[in-house]
Amino acid sequence: MPERSVVNLKNCSFRITAEVEVSSSPCSGVIACQGGNMAGWTLYLNDDGCPVYHYNWMGHDHYIATSLVPLSMGRHEIVVDFVYDGGFGVGGHAVLLVDAIPVAHVRVERTVPIVFSMSGESFDIGMDTGAPVGFYPHVYRCTAIIHGVTLERLSEPSPDIAALIVEGEFRASLATQ
Repeated sequence: MPERSVVNLKNCSFRITAEVEVSSSPCSGVIACQGGNMAGWTLYLNDDGCPVYHYNWMGHDHYIATSLVPLSMGRHEIVVDFVYDGGFGVGGHAVLLVDAIPVAHVRVERTVPIVFSMSGESFDIGMDTGAPVGFYPHVYRCTAIIHGVTLERLSEPSPDIAALIVEGEFRASLATQ
């Protein structure tokens, strides 16, 4: 799905909730992602079956929270809770939870303020159809059953930050003409 077709998780606190089921162990692959190798985020199961949240800032800085414990057989809720510091493209703190238990966290020093991709990278469920957001193979199809993924925007920017966002989106649109 195009980036502008889904909930905008930039310049705000947010929550990503995934309902997955492990029927064979270990499962691996992308649960959900947005963007590509130059910027974006991804929630996936690594080759050991451990949940991972990876935030990619412009292809330069990578902020990764990885559970040390693989998912057991059965149904699980994986959540990323991101508490934003406020401001334009500033950082925040991400906590990765499995079945309501915190399993990893990471300080994200800065975030992408306007767009993850101007080259057609998309929001994907069950695989990464573009250039990989994280350090995993192209596509990286999820072998777990994905029952659902919910994106929630938990805060809104102040009026002055909202004005910067509008200006940035306008400049980005001009750059693609």
